[in-house]
Amino acid sequence: MTVTETHAGLPAMEPTDPLAVALADPEVRQALAVIVANAPDLAALVLLSKSLLGRSRDIVDNVNERVEYLREAIDPEEIRRYLELRQALNEALPTIEGFLQSPILRPEIVDIVGRAGEAALEAERKTATGPRQVGGAFALVRQLKDPQIQETLGYAIEFAKAFGRRRMLGR
Repeated sequence: MTVTETHAGLPAMEPTDPLAVALADPEVRQALAVIVANAPDLAALVLLSKSLLGRSRDIVDNVNERVEYLREAIDPEEIRRYLELRQALNEALPTIEGFLQSPILRPEIVDIVGRAGEAALEAERKTATGPRQVGGAFALVRQLKDPQIQETLGYAIEFAKAFGRRRMLGR
């Protein structure tokens, strides 16, 4: 021990005990105060950690069982097909995005395309039994008097004009 002077001029002994030296440090005292203030939380954390470590073998076994199950359940051929599909979708993505952003999905356009599809299906059913004879040029001219034919031809002419205008604007 070394001798040092105190306030009163009396010699004081310097502590040699490591615990006493550590407790004399203000940072150590502050850290201990934080530990004491949080003692209940720290105790709960220790108990939780101990419980988790005690069950770690069960947890690892459970994870291993699931991994093994997945390895047995997954067909490598399905994974290959999935990867091929994913690659095809990635390549088609710009086209799909363009389609989704185009006006073709507007409800009124979908309705028109749907009606055209239904008419095409009806015509297919009526003509599927075999070739139909329309007749000659005079029979076609007589068909022009039919109001449904006139309506459809008027629609086709207006469609051709509108499509032509849009096509010219796109150039």
